[in-house]
Amino acid sequence: MNRNWKNGAKWAAACVGVALAAGAAVANANDETRKKVGETVASANVATDGGKSNDGNGSSGATGENRQDAEARTRRAVEETVSATVDEPEKLRRLDKTAPIWVSTDRERVVLGGVVCLREGPLEFFACRRGSKEHESVVSLDVAPHLICAALLAVGAKQGKPAKFDPEFVPPTGEEIEIELRWRDAESKKVRKIRAQEAVRVAETGREMTAPWVFTGGLFGVDAEGKKYYLANVTGEIFGVSNFPGSVLDVPFESSSDNALLTFEANTDKIPPTGTPTALILTRKNKPNKPTDGAERKR
Repeated sequence: MNRNWKNGAKWAAACVGVALAAGAAVANANDETRKKVGETVASANVATDGGKSNDGNGSSGATGENRQDAEARTRRAVEETVSATVDEPEKLRRLDKTAPIWVSTDRERVVLGGVVCLREGPLEFFACRRGSKEHESVVSLDVAPHLICAALLAVGAKQGKPAKFDPEFVPPTGEEIEIELRWRDAESKKVRKIRAQEAVRVAETGREMTAPWVFTGGLFGVDAEGKKYYLANVTGEIFGVSNFPGSVLDVPFESSSDNALLTFEANTDKIPPTGTPTALILTRKNKPNKPTDGAERKR
């Protein structure tokens, strides 16, 4: 892969500037959205603080040296998986010195490296930031979410808006984005690939998710000093299957984040073993988004 990260980082920085200009600030959001943002930030801070003593994979008590060794091995495995599973890896241009995120030189694909973190149970996200919501996501990504937003803008994806909750629900909008999950089978070493939807199923019916993801672009908050920050960088919300204002991608209909009402769960049979390094390939669907009415839940 092309590892000219300095040029890539400059490009990413420019794209982040575009993302900042395009994003909506929490200060201008309605009261209900601000309340939800505050709740998710508080939860994320607690989760982050609690996770500082573990190795990022749910185990605690490891020494700093062991933890660093494990993280280095994971990074190498993720890099190797991306190189081995992505078509024409020589066309990928890195956007960060260490984070596994690339954009193809033809600006047709965004590629992310991640690790499978959950195979069974209810879901609020398909993918989250490492160290945040692994207990309710299929894939964990060691990538700052603002870089993912910037990369999608760089390939020309049209940003919409996150869900609104007050005075009535308004579904998320944005250009539809396809996500493909790839990995190498541990035994055969063959490349496996599925649409991300295949890894998620409707809890009520057991059928695979068919709904698309739309590029909302997430949401920006304002700290006590009046400075903007990208909400998903704090909360870890990246690709949601429940509506959260910070998610970079969301489903375009009402999908509850109430634990008792979660619509989706992990489709265990389609997901590789926990800890498997993966590549996520994001492409534009090039089709205008038409918000659905939540019929997904009835399928």
